[in-house]
Amino acid sequence: MARRRFIAPLSDSEQQTLTSAYQDGEKRALRRRAHAILLSHQGHTINKISEILQVRRDAVSRWLKQWEASGPDGLIDKPRSGRTPALDDNDHQRLQELVAEQPHQLRSLHARFQEETGKRSAW
Repeated sequence: MARRRFIAPLSDSEQQTLTSAYQDGEKRALRRRAHAILLSHQGHTINKISEILQVRRDAVSRWLKQWEASGPDGLIDKPRSGRTPALDDNDHQRLQELVAEQPHQLRSLHARFQEETGKRSAW
């Protein structure tokens, strides 16, 4: 018989944090992970949780381990490497200013922005 694994009992504060993340979390992954922790707290097995959430068993197991190791921070995705954005916050602000000045001249604004910044973008 497979060994059953559950998380350690949750404090009231942890339950509130998880419930809030499950109901109001911005990202689907966070909501799903919080739900998994709450289901484990209620006594559901990893197999049952994976069935309910329609995810792989190893994903649920990993979420439970991350919760036990790091608490709420363990449910949040860590930053990943990737392509750096072509435009920074200043560029976005400048684009908004240009569009506000001449909202019907997007082609000329695009050319003007490229002249000012030397940055190329597709829009």
